Amino acid sequence: MARRKGCSNGSLRRRDFLALATGGVASVVTGWPMSKGGSGTLEAMPVGEATTLDTGGIAMEYFEAARRRAAEMVGKLTLAEKVSQFGHSAPAIPRVGIPAFKYYGSEALHGLIHDGPITSFPLPLAMGCAWNRDLVEKVFAAVSDEIWAWHKKDGQSLAMFSPPTVNMGTRDPRWGRIGENYSEDPYQVGQMAIYTIHGMQGKDPRYLKTIACAKHFMANDTDDDREVTSATVDPRSFWEYYIRSFETCVREGQVFTVMSSYNSMNGIPTSASRFLLTDLLRDRWGFRGYVVSDCDAIGDIFRTHHFVGSYAEASALAINAGGSINCGSTLDKYLGEAVDEMLISESTVDEALVRAFTGRVLLGDFDPPEKNPYSSTPVSCLESAEHRQLAREAARQSIVLFKNQKNTLPLDKARIKKIAVIGPMADVCHLGDYSGSPTSRISPLRGIKEYLGIASAPTYHLRASDVVHIAGTPHLKDCIEGGEYLAYTVNDSWASFPKMLFDGATEFQARVATLTAGGSMEVHLDSLTGPLIAKLTVANTGGWQNWVDVSAPLTPASGEHEVYLRFVGGTGKLFNLESFHLTPAKPFAGQAGAAIKVTYAMGCSVLGEKDAAQFAEAVKAAQEADVALVFVGADAQVASEGQDRSDIGLPGAQHELVQAVYAVNPRTILVISSCCPVAVNWEHKNLPAIVGGHFLGQEQGTALAEVLFGDYNPGGKLTTTWYQGVEDLPDFHDYNIRHGRTYMYFRGIPLYPFGHGLSYTTFQYKNLRVSDNTLKPGQKSTIIFDLTNTGGREGDEIVQLYVRFPESKIERPRMQLVNFDRVHLRAGETKAVSLELAHAHDALRYWDEAQYEFVVEPGPLDVMVGASSADIRLQEELSLSS
Repeated sequence: MARRKGCSNGSLRRRDFLALATGGVASVVTGWPMSKGGSGTLEAMPVGEATTLDTGGIAMEYFEAARRRAAEMVGKLTLAEKVSQFGHSAPAIPRVGIPAFKYYGSEALHGLIHDGPITSFPLPLAMGCAWNRDLVEKVFAAVSDEIWAWHKKDGQSLAMFSPPTVNMGTRDPRWGRIGENYSEDPYQVGQMAIYTIHGMQGKDPRYLKTIACAKHFMANDTDDDREVTSATVDPRSFWEYYIRSFETCVREGQVFTVMSSYNSMNGIPTSASRFLLTDLLRDRWGFRGYVVSDCDAIGDIFRTHHFVGSYAEASALAINAGGSINCGSTLDKYLGEAVDEMLISESTVDEALVRAFTGRVLLGDFDPPEKNPYSSTPVSCLESAEHRQLAREAARQSIVLFKNQKNTLPLDKARIKKIAVIGPMADVCHLGDYSGSPTSRISPLRGIKEYLGIASAPTYHLRASDVVHIAGTPHLKDCIEGGEYLAYTVNDSWASFPKMLFDGATEFQARVATLTAGGSMEVHLDSLTGPLIAKLTVANTGGWQNWVDVSAPLTPASGEHEVYLRFVGGTGKLFNLESFHLTPAKPFAGQAGAAIKVTYAMGCSVLGEKDAAQFAEAVKAAQEADVALVFVGADAQVASEGQDRSDIGLPGAQHELVQAVYAVNPRTILVISSCCPVAVNWEHKNLPAIVGGHFLGQEQGTALAEVLFGDYNPGGKLTTTWYQGVEDLPDFHDYNIRHGRTYMYFRGIPLYPFGHGLSYTTFQYKNLRVSDNTLKPGQKSTIIFDLTNTGGREGDEIVQLYVRFPESKIERPRMQLVNFDRVHLRAGETKAVSLELAHAHDALRYWDEAQYEFVVEPGPLDVMVGASSADIRLQEELSLSS
């Protein structure tokens, strides 16, 4: 990006710099005055009564007391001591009795990132498909419980960098981090975010349970180029789409931290934007927490965006804009220099630090533990049976039934003797980005086997808690599949593991990856010189993160033995090891369904080219089976932080694998397990049934088995549009939401529409009535209808309320979601369902670029009740007053 005008020899003139750091420039640069008349001022959020306005559950009187206490502490510090506190960790200042603060940000996107015991819940994009506000709050109450448990065990920080992720990269399936957000609809994102924040921050009037963080503010909706790009966002898209979920997080969720993003927006780095961080967040919305930058986004103001000429200028600009904490080291290195150069006043530094210290006060960081009610959280909650059951329920509710021709699903165990489980996603429990390392991870294959009563030995993933000793150069690294892996084994290196039960085991299977010729892995019992019971050969898999399964027969052994793995081969790096497990010899005797045989064949890897031998094994398994379950999808090799997609089909040879299996077995069922939406056009046209969706957490295998065999009736519905291909999408960097983005403006035929999801039962909608046919300012209408379960199974129906403006004089959405509910009905049961629509709902107004404000357009308003955005069952017209 070109350097801004006013730079001389790589540096802003001081006069221009100081002007840039003041409030008025933001609206001038953006061209969007914030209030009628174009003065550049903003309306403040009404603060209400001092004792009733909450900040993350905190009563205002306690918030103000915490702020005063923080100010007193900051007032005792020297400038150098103050500056030392601006990094993502803060050293102790013994002189004034301030303890160290371990981190201003750990990650808890769908469970705390920590070695087990820890519970890993479904990805947010999966949980969004449950459309269940209360479920989300329960999940994140459990997550915050576990954060507290680890806080008691090892000092784990209570301040988070996530959740919720609410930047709207979900507008486009190519975004690498799409799995981190709940929905492409800003209202639904906001609703899920409110309950996420409530679960994380608690509802105590005096203390924050943990600090939640709404990120990435703002327009960080491409990832490959996030540190250098500037998002060009038109005013209507900005106000009507991109900021609405952030506003909800602040106004209704009362989130205590907002993270500024890497990118620029309309030419200004977001971490340097006073318009975003002060005018909008604080003056318009009433935000009272602190702003943290993405890591090291403040340095990027100078380093990659070249917006200013030095790190000191970048530091000053970020704090003057409204920032407080730097994930990274720019502020604690250069903020003092910025004060010395008079680029920023010390009083502004004080104010920024007071905001952060206020958070520490509200967490109880300076109080005796017995004063904080959350300190009684039991350590026993970590990956407890209760939390695992909640993870299982979240996974169940998140599963989507995409297609079910002629009631192919659920499977009837009485009519099946042999099942083929095929595909690269079958024998791995993908958790997704920002996941911890639970002690138990149930893959789909394991879940199916255990459901059918077939013994399944535990898989040892390479967590630090699993490894007794490592010798040689290998070391543990973070794995793209969640958890860790043993990286870069070399000749004669080795690792040992705790005791495993070998009774009945016939095979040793390991998950490996390499870009070299590989090597071998010897399996010894109890010591390196103990019995050699298996030797596995590892060949080139096509990449250091391209994971495949290899196996070898075991010499029979019984009882429990420590496992020693010795790695042998040529010179240099051999291979990486992600996990290993034993394959048992026979089913558990006497258990229901044990007579059903399960055959597994991977068929292909996620990204690799077709391997003739693997294909042949999969085809053979399918030919011999009564039903073939093919597990496909995309993982972090395909889409992740810093890595967007250019294609939305299944990667590698997966499409070809599905076709090969279907050619020999027409009872082929597709099970999608993916971090992102995938275009499965051929599969939808040809296969009888498709189920699954997104990564479902550590209990995914159990939940999928229960759905496949009918113990649980799926009710999840999509929260993003699934397109047929990238040709349906505008340019990835086009931020104008009206250019065919999302269900609101897309006019083509999607593969699966927003809100789509089937059930094993059927639902009838009838008898729509409206409490008031004229919707006036300050009022609300209640839309009531009767919902009947007309099928033979109990189940959940997700009812969706949309609006549209049939006579609007400007371009408005084709339809827009305004409310929803998940309703459980017994077979034959009828319930009257009520959904409210308030005149104040964001969807009922648009941003008027001439008046610089939101406007309600009076006239007819269609209210539509549907089973999806493409399946409207009932409709009525209201009159909307301005």
